[in-house]
Amino acid sequence: MKKLPTSYEPLMLNAALCIFERTAGGLLRFSYGGEVYEEVLLFRSFPFSEPDRYISVQSQGGDEIGLIRDTAQLVPASRGVVEDELRLRYLMPRVTGIKRIKQRTSGWLWEFQTQFGPEQLILPNLHEHLIKQGEDRLLLTDSGGRRIEIASIVSLDADSQKELRKVL
Repeated sequence: MKKLPTSYEPLMLNAALCIFERTAGGLLRFSYGGEVYEEVLLFRSFPFSEPDRYISVQSQGGDEIGLIRDTAQLVPASRGVVEDELRLRYLMPRVTGIKRIKQRTSGWLWEFQTQFGPEQLILPNLHEHLIKQGEDRLLLTDSGGRRIEIASIVSLDADSQKELRKVL
């Protein structure tokens, strides 16, 4: 296998030459310029406001192979595989109701109802782990990187909004 570049300059991959497919075992295989990587991982790069741009393709060991500038430039079959992989990696529960928000010595305990069922997060502090996006959207991240979204504050029921007013 070809040695990965040691430069800090990211390699912009030619999307037309990128081939992504699932192996029989469910791994994500990547072919590029005659090289085949039996298992790769995909990560979104900043800005998160453009989720289909600047996708990092990394080896199973965590070395970056290159960046895909825009998934729209991939051939349709590869694009579908990439979109499915990113959807799974960045699955984020959406809050449908807030049961309780309580301050503890370990941080703020949030108990939610999501589309997947009950969830809870402990946010060490609100300043760094509660991000207001626009007027009506919140993104919460615990210290382990788990994220939950409140897509619309005003669409929450009255009891949930009352809990939320404790911290906003």
